[in-house]
Amino acid sequence: MRYLLALFCCFVLVPHPQARAQGVTRPARPVAVDTAFLLPVNGVKQYLEIKGASRTKPVLLFIHGGPAWPATPMNRKYSQDLANDFIFVSWDQRNCGKSQTDTTVALTPDLYIEDAHQVTRFLQQTFHQRKIFVVGHSWGSFVGAQLVQRYPQDYAAYIGVSQFIDAGQSALLTRTHVQQQAALHHDTATVHALARIPLSEAKGFARGVNDWFAFLTLTGPYRSSPDAPELSNPMQLYGDYPPQQWMAPVMRTLPPLFPYLNGGKTKVLQHSVFKLPVYFFVGKYDHNTEPELARHYFAELKAPKKQWFEFAHSGHAPNWEEPALFHRRLVQIAAENKSK
Repeated sequence: MRYLLALFCCFVLVPHPQARAQGVTRPARPVAVDTAFLLPVNGVKQYLEIKGASRTKPVLLFIHGGPAWPATPMNRKYSQDLANDFIFVSWDQRNCGKSQTDTTVALTPDLYIEDAHQVTRFLQQTFHQRKIFVVGHSWGSFVGAQLVQRYPQDYAAYIGVSQFIDAGQSALLTRTHVQQQAALHHDTATVHALARIPLSEAKGFARGVNDWFAFLTLTGPYRSSPDAPELSNPMQLYGDYPPQQWMAPVMRTLPPLFPYLNGGKTKVLQHSVFKLPVYFFVGKYDHNTEPELARHYFAELKAPKKQWFEFAHSGHAPNWEEPALFHRRLVQIAAENKSK
C-alpha cells in the first residue's frame, strides 16, 4: 500500500510529458526586492532601504520626521510587514542617518521637497510605476503635503501621519494639556517653567529654537499616554545607527529650518487644495502635533477623496504604536487607489 501511495503521488506531482511539450509552464515566482544604497540626490548621496515581496507591488515612500531624525531603525522593527504588500522605501533625508552631510547648502523646506521628488522619480523609473504612494510622518508630513501639492501627477495618494500644521499653535495646546497634568501631580516647577517661555499663536516661540528645545524637555513626561504603547529607543536598536550619531544632525539641521515651522508661517495651512486622494492618520493621544489643528485643517481640505483615521491607542506615531492597524489601512488605501 505504501508503494502504491508513493507511485500515485509521483503521477500527481510530475507534469505529463505531453503537457511540457505543449508549453504548459508554472507561473514565475515573484521577484523580491531587498536592497540598500546611497542615491545621488541634488548633489548629496542619500540612503534608501527598499524591501518588497514582489517588484509588482505598489511603491510606498516613507518621509520621516525630525527634521534629521531617520526612521529606518523604527521601520525595520515595526513596519517590516509592509514589504508583503508594498515596495516599502525607507529614506534617510540629507544630513542625517546614513545619508551624507553637506553643510554648504542652505536648508529650506523647498530643498527637502525637491529631494523627495528626485527620490520619487528614481522609484518611478526603477519599478516602472507612473504613480507611487507617499507617507509623511510629523515633519515628514510638512514636506509630504507640499510635495504632493506641487507634483500631484506623480502620486496615487497621500497619507499624512501626525500631520504637521503649525508648531506654535500646537505648542499652545500642548502647554495647556501639560500644565493641567502637572498641576494634578503637584508639579509646580514645570507649571512655572512653562509659563516663563514666551509663546503665542502669532509668533510661536518668540525667542526661537532654543525655547522649543526647552519646551520639549519640560513637556516630555506629560506628552505620553498610558493607553499608547511604549516604543523602543531608535538610538539603541541597530549597530549601524549608533547613539552618538543622532543628536548632532538635529542640532545642525533644526535651527535653519525652524523659522519656516514657527509662528503660523507654514505653507501647509495656506494651501488646502489637493488634486489626489488624501488620508490623515491621527493618534488620539498625540501631544506633539495636536489633532485639533489637523482636524480643523482637514475640514477645510479639498481633495477628490479624503478620509480621517483615528488610532485609539496611539500618540505621535500610530504607524509604530499600532503597526497592524496601520498596515491594514494602507492596504485598504492601495486597493482604493490602484496605480498603473
